[in-house]
Amino acid sequence: MHRPTATLTLITLAAFALAACADSPTAPRSTTSFPGSARSEILPDGEGDFHRYVAIGTSVSQGWRSDGVNAGSQQTSWPAQLARLANRELSLPLIGGPGCGAPLVAPLAWGLRVGGESAGTSFLSRTCAQNEPGVTLPAGNVAISGARTIHALSATPEAPDPNYAPLYQRVLPPGMSQVAAMEAQNPKIVSVELGANEILGVHRGAYVPGQTFVPVAFWAPDYRRVLDRVEAQTKKAVVVGLIDHVINFPSFRTGAELWAANATFAPFHVTVSEDCGVAPGSDNALFVPVRVLLAAATGAARLQQGLSPYVLSCANAPPTDGNGVVILDYVLSPAELTAIDAQFAQMNAIIRAEAESRGFAYFALSAVYEEAVIKAPFNAITMLTSAEPFGPFVSLDGLHPSAEGARVLADAAAEALNVRYNMNIPTSNAAPFLAMSRARANR
Repeated sequence: MHRPTATLTLITLAAFALAACADSPTAPRSTTSFPGSARSEILPDGEGDFHRYVAIGTSVSQGWRSDGVNAGSQQTSWPAQLARLANRELSLPLIGGPGCGAPLVAPLAWGLRVGGESAGTSFLSRTCAQNEPGVTLPAGNVAISGARTIHALSATPEAPDPNYAPLYQRVLPPGMSQVAAMEAQNPKIVSVELGANEILGVHRGAYVPGQTFVPVAFWAPDYRRVLDRVEAQTKKAVVVGLIDHVINFPSFRTGAELWAANATFAPFHVTVSEDCGVAPGSDNALFVPVRVLLAAATGAARLQQGLSPYVLSCANAPPTDGNGVVILDYVLSPAELTAIDAQFAQMNAIIRAEAESRGFAYFALSAVYEEAVIKAPFNAITMLTSAEPFGPFVSLDGLHPSAEGARVLADAAAEALNVRYNMNIPTSNAAPFLAMSRARANR
């Protein structure tokens, strides 16, 4: 493959930065090996609850990775890896290559997706491959990227979430929502991973009720309705909590961190503004998959025009303009971070309480994002040119778990099921993180 130069390619990244996914490295499936498996062979016809396992959820459960999904990423989703730990093979609505839409490829400076599409191509404009031959819907994993809790209850291929409409035809049969597809499969065990999309729209840099997040009072009744319908089908389920602190995503960096890394921006004709080094800019959190990519693209364009370096500011715009229009600057103030974390706490309390009252198992996404992820000092060169810009547990979009991150979640789910139901599911070698997960779940 021809590798474009970083300077030229970064010009194409501005569109990608501005269109970065809200819910959002893998390649199309080319092997039948399954990373994270604790066994050497798959026995899809064995005994146990996992022969009728259904996963309801969002992109995290679907296997969305590096801003896209295909059969390769679906095979290493955490529900698929969980079933494999239980010596089962979860049926999947496998999507052919390059995907729907195609994931990004490393390094980010190339500005490319699997199959050659530009990184800046919006989701609804990307190629959306069909299901692989032999797929029958619904499959065991009915999770869909972008899904909010209300979508899991009511969105169908005929009336989908319009932002992710093509996925609904590839995951759900006509007339069925995720919950209805779960019921149609008469499950013995169900996983429910919902709620993140109600809040993570704030990563765009504004905390505005009804526009970038759904208030808890509107979300909670729908969440309970989902669990009511799960409980009517089975007494065994694992529900998934959220994270605790948004700043723990490796894709959020403070102004102070960027200021300390100023020298690493020089190759991209970018300098970090002095406002990043002093409060309030030093305390603001920037979503770097957008702000740094956009800065590098702008710097490259200015270099070609013979202009001075682009100056990356850490100032935070107000949430709305004078006409009430939301300003999406991908910067969050300390006050906004506090408000977001407070909503995470409220939602997590509801999820845990519902799990306990219904006798369901519980673990949280924090198992990977706050217990496995260790944020290295920020480096713009590393982010734009390395194979793992956000570390081994998070994919190229800075939000969704890599195959390794999904393995950590699968282990945490197995541990939660073992504690609740004495299932004795073996775990993989991500076990060092499970003691922390157990302590968090039991505190």
